[in-house]
Amino acid sequence: MQNLRDKLLKAGLVTEKQAKEAEERPARKHREREAKESAEEKQRREAFAAREAELAEERRRDAAKAAEARMQSERARQLRQIVESQRLREPPGETSFHFVKRSGKIARLAVSAETAKMLESGAAAVVEDPGQPEHAVVPAETARRIYEIDPKAIRFWCGPDKPIGFSDAGES
Repeated sequence: MQNLRDKLLKAGLVTEKQAKEAEERPARKHREREAKESAEEKQRREAFAAREAELAEERRRDAAKAAEARMQSERARQLRQIVESQRLREPPGETSFHFVKRSGKIARLAVSAETAKMLESGAAAVVEDPGQPEHAVVPAETARRIYEIDPKAIRFWCGPDKPIGFSDAGES
């Protein structure tokens, strides 16, 4: 039994070349369709991989933010304990001692003349009290421990490494 191709060739309606092209056309279309589908699939896979990478980066950033928040909370807790246990407790004195707050504004503490001399000599320092809106005066050794935890919590200290106060106001 003859197929249509052979019948058309025998009748002279098509040439051998035309018959071969006709046979190759569906195969070529099939290959083109497969190539197009594989290109689309490849594009989908690449888009999916890019989105997965974005989500992974977002999760990494969120985890880093959470870790930083925990560290800040722990630092604040440590500072609160140190300041609460080591602060110099005295009634407000007659001497006004000025220092620069983290916001850059000038603040004032009413201290005794003796405490003012300790602050000026570096024997004491003004630090932020994390649990309170006010500031506290602590001994120099305590200021050194606080400086190791959070240097920015020290608002005034004529310490051995570098003085913190009016001359350092631009570096909050």
